[in-house]
Amino acid sequence: MAGRKKRKDKKAARRSAGRVLAALLLTAAALLLAAMTIWGGFVTLECTDLPLRDLPSAFDGVRIVYISDIHLTTFNSLSKVKSLFRRLEKLKPDLLLLGGDYTGNDLVRLAANIGDDSAYDAAMIDLRDLFFLSLSEFDTSLGKFAVAGDMDNLLERSAGTALEDAAALGGVTLLRDKAARVVKDGQTLTLVGVDDWRTGLQDARTPAAGLAADDCVIVLSHTPEALPQLNGQIALGGGLWMDAALTGHTLGGQIRLGDRELFNPLSSDERYLSGWHMENSTKTLISTGLSGATFTFRLGCTAQVHLITLRTQSAAETPALTWPTAPNGD
Repeated sequence: MAGRKKRKDKKAARRSAGRVLAALLLTAAALLLAAMTIWGGFVTLECTDLPLRDLPSAFDGVRIVYISDIHLTTFNSLSKVKSLFRRLEKLKPDLLLLGGDYTGNDLVRLAANIGDDSAYDAAMIDLRDLFFLSLSEFDTSLGKFAVAGDMDNLLERSAGTALEDAAALGGVTLLRDKAARVVKDGQTLTLVGVDDWRTGLQDARTPAAGLAADDCVIVLSHTPEALPQLNGQIALGGGLWMDAALTGHTLGGQIRLGDRELFNPLSSDERYLSGWHMENSTKTLISTGLSGATFTFRLGCTAQVHLITLRTQSAAETPALTWPTAPNGD
């Protein structure tokens, strides 16, 4: 009898311990989810002086606002994004550059209770168009430019409506494998935008065509995956053609512990998660972006927008001394 009671007591103790463990695990999961939600709500303004050897003197001090991976979704609402842009306009940038992926992915239809593909596409197109339309009020002295991301190309093909037309609603020029020359006081800065490296129809020979080594060229590419091939191209007359590149797509890993990413939006390994890096004499930014493709959750890295001030760099200056280090140490 005593032995039977002892066995029952042990079973009861194990059940009790199991319930305590389950409660602890649920609490830990809830705390982690809360932490990721809070972390995802922070947006860091990264301010960088960017010295470029070929920069014309007229562009010294020109200020660029650069944003990638806006990912408008139910969780990253249009009103929230518009509020952010109103604050950014107060920085009085000369150029607004957008790095692609303006809407989110298919999981958004679950939150929006949209099951039909055509209805979902229509909802995303409306969201995209309203976003660009809101940029018509964003004032810059030298223009607004954008490139396409993977999600933009997929949505464009699915819905049959052009991203270029949507961008034009806000006075934004879409650079899809083409260059735009920005003129200030008779001097020129060249912006080159390449189509998304996976979903685009890019002509890899196009960007360097007609550009000389002493032209000042800033490349916009949604993903840094494009850079190794672009860097290998030779400028007209010989030499390297890229001075700087602005990219995104990696989301900085979005969820990571230290330097180890726990979430990877790329199907292949990338060399860098985020930050400024030197790639074959090209100063390259990989932004963590504004929002995740579906959820705004983050851990170990914050969302970013960038204020970049262009600076002239003489041939006598040492890049190691003038090159800005990334604030996050990447």
